[in-house]
Amino acid sequence: MVNLRTMAHPVLMASILLTTDLSEESQRAFGPARELATRLDATITLVAVLEDLPFEPAGGGMIAAYPDREQIRKDWIAEVDKLADKLGRDVCTQAVVIDAVDVPKAIVDRAAADKAIYICMATHGRSGLRRLLLGSVAEVVIRHSTVPVIVYPPPAH
Repeated sequence: MVNLRTMAHPVLMASILLTTDLSEESQRAFGPARELATRLDATITLVAVLEDLPFEPAGGGMIAAYPDREQIRKDWIAEVDKLADKLGRDVCTQAVVIDAVDVPKAIVDRAAADKAIYICMATHGRSGLRRLLLGSVAEVVIRHSTVPVIVYPPPAH
């Protein structure tokens, strides 16, 4: 096997894109993704997509407080940095928060831009009405990704 790090010409190191939505469930993929990155001598980019939902501050005669988007973004950045530390900065070389309306597209686009060799993600295991209403980010990522997607399902009950 050729060790790319010892070749005379500079070579980009392989990277794995690992997703998180900051939930405990999403962190199920961390250990296996770290092990994969270590075995492949690859780095991990930890990516969280902050969904940019349209918000109507008034509706039906009711006034709603408009969420402070910048504060939410700062909170997400701080949390993703903590998760990257937990994952281990020796392998997790980037921690990124992306603002996007379309979460799966943002994940697929980032993986393509980074030339990631894999996308790793945990699924929430939603079914029925919850899946219909909330959708499946993993399913859409799998359908549109140009790189292999490794999905870690919830444990069997």
